[in-house]
Amino acid sequence: MKKIFLTILISFIFINSSALTYGGCDYSTVTKMKSIIKNINISYNYRIIDNEAYFDVTINNLTDDIYFYDTGTNKNYYYSNTNEGEITIYNYNNDSGSYKFYSNVNGCYGISLGSKYYKFPNYNKYYNHSLCADIPNYSLCQKWINVNYSEEEFEAKVLEYKKIEETTTEEDTKVEYNKTVTDRVIELYISYYPYFLGAIIIVCCTIIFIHNKKNSFKL
Repeated sequence: MKKIFLTILISFIFINSSALTYGGCDYSTVTKMKSIIKNINISYNYRIIDNEAYFDVTINNLTDDIYFYDTGTNKNYYYSNTNEGEITIYNYNNDSGSYKFYSNVNGCYGISLGSKYYKFPNYNKYYNHSLCADIPNYSLCQKWINVNYSEEEFEAKVLEYKKIEETTTEEDTKVEYNKTVTDRVIELYISYYPYFLGAIIIVCCTIIFIHNKKNSFKL
């Protein structure tokens, strides 16, 4: 009796859980709509206007079975808003958010099917600053980086970096100059090695010749 009661209880919980999760939709219908979400593609382009970055997002492979809510624009978008399943949403400005997809099928309307998230890079408004012209690889001069400094603070940071770079370059130059002076004799020897060798051979031959000549007189 206990086993029968337990079986009925579990079945009751499972049935009600399924009804709560899918709102009365059968599993195959929900699975089909979720597969549509997996095939949705999201891409974006950007435009720089008055030193601000604006992002345009294109979403395609949408169908009439679904709709989505954009947490960035706080709007719902339906297939009727698209061009044959493709829609472009304009003028995001360094935002992040998500597209929440829902069922648009009769009897299953509003069932949550999943989400896709978006996040845009931070545009550095000082990217084209005149102080960055000769140091494009400096971190604060990169195009896509989050810089929260005021312009005065930014300029101070860049000038400090340049000063450190100049000091380092001068020290490296001094070290290189000292090394060059120290190695000058060796470099001179290497450059004129054949002449030194020839001179040494001539001197040695002369000494041997004189020595042999003196020995011949002793005979």
